[in-house]
Amino acid sequence: MSFRQFAFNNVKRNSRAYFAYFISSAFMVMIFFTYAVFIYHPRMEQVPIGKLARAGMQAAEYVILLFAFFFIFYSISMFLKARNMELGILFIIGATPAQVNRLIFFENMLIGFASILTGIAGGLLLSKLFLLFSTKMTEMKELPFYWPAKALLFTVVSFSALFICISLFTLAFVQKIKVFELLQGNKIPKKEPRASIFMTFTGTVMLAVGLISLRMETLTPNKIFVAAATGVAGTYLFYSQLSVYMVRLLKRNRKILWRGTNLLWISEIAYKIKDNARILFMITVVTSIACMSSSLVLSMAQANHQSYINNPFALNYYSLQNEYSEGDLKEINRHLNAAGVTYNQIKVTTQRIKVKTSVHSVDQNKDSIVEVIAASNINELSAFMNILPNKRLDNEGSFLIYNSTGSALADKRPPYAITLESGQTLSINDIYKNEAIASLGFRDTNLLVVSRDEYEELKDKRRESIIYVYYVPEWNDQSPKSESPEALISIDLEKWFQERIGQHQTANFFSTRMGSYLNAERGTSLFNFIGIFIALIFSISSASFLYFKLHTELLADSKMVRTLSKIGLSTAEMKTSATLQIGLLFFVPIVISTIQTLVVLRPILETMYINTLYTPVLIASSLFLGVQSVFFLIVRSRYLRRLDKVMV
Repeated sequence: MSFRQFAFNNVKRNSRAYFAYFISSAFMVMIFFTYAVFIYHPRMEQVPIGKLARAGMQAAEYVILLFAFFFIFYSISMFLKARNMELGILFIIGATPAQVNRLIFFENMLIGFASILTGIAGGLLLSKLFLLFSTKMTEMKELPFYWPAKALLFTVVSFSALFICISLFTLAFVQKIKVFELLQGNKIPKKEPRASIFMTFTGTVMLAVGLISLRMETLTPNKIFVAAATGVAGTYLFYSQLSVYMVRLLKRNRKILWRGTNLLWISEIAYKIKDNARILFMITVVTSIACMSSSLVLSMAQANHQSYINNPFALNYYSLQNEYSEGDLKEINRHLNAAGVTYNQIKVTTQRIKVKTSVHSVDQNKDSIVEVIAASNINELSAFMNILPNKRLDNEGSFLIYNSTGSALADKRPPYAITLESGQTLSINDIYKNEAIASLGFRDTNLLVVSRDEYEELKDKRRESIIYVYYVPEWNDQSPKSESPEALISIDLEKWFQERIGQHQTANFFSTRMGSYLNAERGTSLFNFIGIFIALIFSISSASFLYFKLHTELLADSKMVRTLSKIGLSTAEMKTSATLQIGLLFFVPIVISTIQTLVVLRPILETMYINTLYTPVLIASSLFLGVQSVFFLIVRSRYLRRLDKVMV
């Protein structure tokens, strides 16, 4: 038998252990290859968002390669650790370190090249479907199939280099282990899990620091970095230290401990969580990143849709230089009239003024910005913005309109007074909440409504803004669609206006409700498309980690299981205990990652003026839970099948 045949037979005999690793690696190669097919497509340059899609796919390629490096490295390390006794025997019967290294290298490369070939074969079979799916999700024109020579070469070179480098790197670990330690294998008795009080306290403090840094008034990149670093470190200490104390507290409750098979699985899970702290930590971090990314994209998509629904005005024209306004407006009106559209044009004039917060405020130095508008102007808008015309306004009072992102001025109960930067004091008699003011461009500021006389008194041309909004009745009260009359006319108007800017015929700004919605939707749909496959890679790899660990632990614990079976433990009881242990290992990271996502995303979304949090997080977490449940059932069935063979 040749040396290569010996390596092939080793892989064949350990196929059950290598199966999940092989499937995960092949799936990563397949997704990497299909992304490369998309990137190198010859018609990508002709697609409107082709450059953005290509950039997104390239970023995804780097993420896959980075994750693949850690996944393959850690998997190979686990395989070598599980085969310690086998390697020790090879040394005893006369194998040299160079021969053992060559054997390990051949085995790793055999699995690696098999994964590459399988992944590329799957990618070629599904590439047409992938191109169709990607164009549908991102609303691009359909891309035809082509022979992806560049993608094929790029994938083979990238993953071949990855497998070769990691295989060579892991050989260093084998050389450092003594033969006696290799021969002991996994028979070294496990010590009772212990936790350091200092490290437990450190982990708790780190998690608290991460939470506090995110809750501070102004969120900065440095604070996000501190929260990420302390959160990651705190998560590891949670599994390696805090979990031991939690299980210990559970053991002290005799009513729970001595009920049924609880003694068995609670005692076992204490060892399993401690032993698998690194794996559970890695799975939690990976799941948290995927869950946060998915929730962020879902929140943005939901906020984009809600912004469209809340916006009653189809077109906005911002007059920055008056000399161009008349000509631009005539052309806009001509386009709408030619399309047979009925519309209302309203001129909105406001002034941006810095305001000291309420004179009753604790912090007298805190400033807010408001857009001041005359009551007569707001009365013109009220029918379209669902605001009743104000009948209580007189020369001695004002009222405030705010949206979900309103500042401290909207948090007080009227009547109260505010002081302008000029020193003038105004009395706020009432406040109204209205999301439609964001459609006027006032997303993060309040709208202060004053009488016409007060407005003229405050008037300053240097801070005055003029906006023309168009209300189109037939385009409202309907869901946004890319093929609707509003979409077609809006796209034509935006294209026409960009041509005027290019020809230096205007210096003003024009936007459409539908155009803004479609641009944002294309971006979120692209990230959704990329994120789906990245999340699948993370989920499959997580299941692979757990499957291999459970497989090797069952081989190591087979003597204990057989002994318990002999003294009377039934197969059903053993299966119940095993199911509880496997379930905790699979689902605890999902729970932790959901909590982390809720904590981290709230302040980030607030800085983006997005108030939808719980629904997107629950949707993303539920999807991960569903995928993980499928893998749990698969791993559980295979584990219990092996358990049946061990039981007497």
